[in-house]
Amino acid sequence: MRIVLVYLGRRGGGATYSLEIARALHRRCEVVAVVSRQALNLDDWRNTGVKLIEISTYDSAIGFITATVDIRRHLALRDQIEASAPDVLYYPMIHLWTPIINQLLPRLPKVVTVHDPILHQGERNILVQVLQRISIRQATRLILLSGTFVEVLKKQGIPQRKIDVIPHGEFSCYARGRRPMPLPPNDGRTLLFFGRISRYKGIQVLLEAFPVIRKQIPEARLLIVGSGNIEPYQEQLLRLKDVTVVNRWISDNEVGDFFSRASIVVAPYVDGSQSGVIPIAYSFGLPVVATTVGGLPEQVVDGITGILIPPGNAEALARACVDLLSNPERRFEMGQAGYRKAMTEWNWDLVGQKVYQSCRTALTEVSSITM
Repeated sequence: MRIVLVYLGRRGGGATYSLEIARALHRRCEVVAVVSRQALNLDDWRNTGVKLIEISTYDSAIGFITATVDIRRHLALRDQIEASAPDVLYYPMIHLWTPIINQLLPRLPKVVTVHDPILHQGERNILVQVLQRISIRQATRLILLSGTFVEVLKKQGIPQRKIDVIPHGEFSCYARGRRPMPLPPNDGRTLLFFGRISRYKGIQVLLEAFPVIRKQIPEARLLIVGSGNIEPYQEQLLRLKDVTVVNRWISDNEVGDFFSRASIVVAPYVDGSQSGVIPIAYSFGLPVVATTVGGLPEQVVDGITGILIPPGNAEALARACVDLLSNPERRFEMGQAGYRKAMTEWNWDLVGQKVYQSCRTALTEVSSITM
């Protein structure tokens, strides 16, 4: 079986996820990857041994409009994909061009991973929502990273037999060359919030909880790292001490520096699907305090790999953080349990095998219809 993997994003956790999936699939079958020349990890793609189709996409809103209406560009890509003689098209993430590519290649079976079946607060864009719905309808099979959202797709008219649930893979790539497991108990007092700053991430709740944490753990520190608009939180931040904000895009080779400084990773999301930050935390042997939204309870085993709390509850967040900061042995045990979970349940060989099987099933289903 030959799979053409289409990932046209430029950066972030999706870029790493897609690269790791490509490597895992490449160990099982022929893979051709369609990638953007604007991808920040393009050199990593070139080092995979996977055959690449590199195309120029865009890096701005105006560039998106110009490139999207350039039909010759899309037809050229169609011809390149067809020349690769694929059996299946696989999208590790939906892109704004996914419906266009699918429309130009109507007979190929298509497997699409849907990362956010429900768009997040502050990010609900009508265009994105429409294009995602079209991409879902065009797919032969759909992959969800969390079983929580199966019902969401079923309500959109997608039969359950077309849905595969395959959890997010581990992100130990960020920890390679850094502190190995098993880790000694971390005597630090640093809480880490990592990731793009957006309304649904619950930063305001974290900032409400931090003074309560400091009353019981005076040496506690908070590290907030990520790009996005920090302005809505400036008033809260000005009233707090021992909070460090790194408000910029973080390159892949910097990620490990911040996780190496952390004692606990906090994910106080007020809504969400799943989190790529949690697999990174586990690869560094760090416990996670997260909310019971979306698929986060499938990633964090309450009392084993971290602590789950209700969303929007600053008091519960503070209590969970104080519990772990004041108990290094428990923190260490949870961190080790998270590491074991990631390396056994989320390793890329296992995830890749499941994606490969989803692609094989899609091929079989389309073949049986056309016979």
